Amino acid sequence: MNLFYVQSIVGGVSKVKSFLEDNYIGIPWSALGDLEQASSEELCELLEQRYGIIADNSGDVLETIQLFADRMSDGDYVVIKDEDWMYVGDLGDYYYDDSIGTSEDLICHRRGVTWLGRVPLEDINEHMQTLLQEPNVVAQFKLPVKQARLDQALRGNSDAAASIGTALNQETQRVAPESIKTLTHDHTLPRVEQSTIDTALQVLQEALLSKDEGLRVQAAIAILQYAKP
Repeated sequence: MNLFYVQSIVGGVSKVKSFLEDNYIGIPWSALGDLEQASSEELCELLEQRYGIIADNSGDVLETIQLFADRMSDGDYVVIKDEDWMYVGDLGDYYYDDSIGTSEDLICHRRGVTWLGRVPLEDINEHMQTLLQEPNVVAQFKLPVKQARLDQALRGNSDAAASIGTALNQETQRVAPESIKTLTHDHTLPRVEQSTIDTALQVLQEALLSKDEGLRVQAAIAILQYAKP
């Protein structure tokens, strides 16, 4: 299992609200098309044709694109940030969504995310502080994931979240108070299909079998909150 950081500022605009509400993360360069089957040679040609980035200067961009499309995996962890918080999620598969266009203000290269919670930036350890200062659009945590101490931070900070469920509810209420209802009190999410909720509950049920005691406790609390009338 790996951990990645993805920039949430695209074209000078924060995408945190969109990432959290629509349960995904993404990268720019939308005009490249679907990356799933693209080789390095094809990507270099497309970068030059569509973005004017010649092969000799495409190293960092090419590395970022391939990291996002190929080296991230379903079940890895991802973090994003805004001014005050770091948000932690469980990654899903890569997909390409050009249904509303491919302009550079749109995010077409995506991975689904199950958001687990948030932590104040002031409470994360020095290893995570270093990761969040990476300049690249996507960066991988080079140390063993346990050294990120994500579970301890999420479990130990009551201001950030008492559980997986309340962490996400607090953030969605802050960024979109009129557009989304809380899962724990209403059981209806206008922007989320029932199949997505069922999938999220399945993830929590699987987490109940984890060897990590903290993760089991968080999953149990989240399920009980959802079941609460």
